[in-house]
Amino acid sequence: MNRKERETQSEPVVQMPLPTDDRKQTDAAEAALKKARRRRIRIDILIALVLVLIIIAGFAVNIAYNKTHYTVEFYQVSGRKLTHGFRAAFLSDVHLREYGDGNSELVSNVKNLSPDVILLGGDLVTSGVDDYDSMITLCEKLSGIAPVYGVLGNHEDVKIYNEKDGELLKRFRDAGVNILVNEKAEIELYDNKITIIGVDGSPDSFEKYGAKTFMDAWEESSNDSDFTVCLAHVPTYFTTRLASYSFDLGLAGHNHGGIVILPGFGPLYSDEEGWLPKYADGEYTLKNGAKLIVGRGLGDSGGAPRINNVPVLVIVDVN
Repeated sequence: MNRKERETQSEPVVQMPLPTDDRKQTDAAEAALKKARRRRIRIDILIALVLVLIIIAGFAVNIAYNKTHYTVEFYQVSGRKLTHGFRAAFLSDVHLREYGDGNSELVSNVKNLSPDVILLGGDLVTSGVDDYDSMITLCEKLSGIAPVYGVLGNHEDVKIYNEKDGELLKRFRDAGVNILVNEKAEIELYDNKITIIGVDGSPDSFEKYGAKTFMDAWEESSNDSDFTVCLAHVPTYFTTRLASYSFDLGLAGHNHGGIVILPGFGPLYSDEEGWLPKYADGEYTLKNGAKLIVGRGLGDSGGAPRINNVPVLVIVDVN
């Protein structure tokens, strides 16, 4: 390499400054770009806020709707021994809720559906609330439509045993409700003998407070019933304790449909099963071949609100 070539290679590259007009144009372009970015960020934030507000408003509307409306769901159950079908209306977890003045809308709807028997799954009252006159009035009206049978829920249990409400059972029975506390009742419907069993408490107390003794005695007795309905407040009672007994239909409530129903996933939570519970809403087949229907209930106890979870009046046609 000759000297001239070395000198050429070693010469520093000198960057010529932009003319003043070009610098101004570059600075203006950068400023405009930054301004556009800030504007885009503000727009994105605004869109996000609007979407959040829309979602919150949607939840608020849905929650409010679920406090004032309910739906009717129909189920078909087979009764092979029956010579004539019958219809049962099942109400649970009303929790002092009123649909219309004095529950006039609910009562009118039940009447128009013409049930042969009305069954209650417990938790008409709410623990901690002294006044439940509205539920006594509801039961009086229902008993004027058809015979009414029911079980106690955990909120009635709290009122009786913790809050020392010695009048609750008597008041509901005086209102026309045949409350079954580990008891059975037999009724005639269209020349068919129907047995209604009421199992008290929860799965944890099955052996402690007489439910197991009652169920064992019933199972061993001569049962000439054409169809047997078993009522228990808690759905998992049927899957953990009752599925070995020979009833035909189980009815339960308690879980309020899982509180929130997630599209594509189903109920969100129950006390007994935790997240994504299996037995919170709908129809199931038990190990003994019986059908279990779990109602979402007609009210709530003042805790987490229902979302995407309309209260329900259950109608069961047994044919």
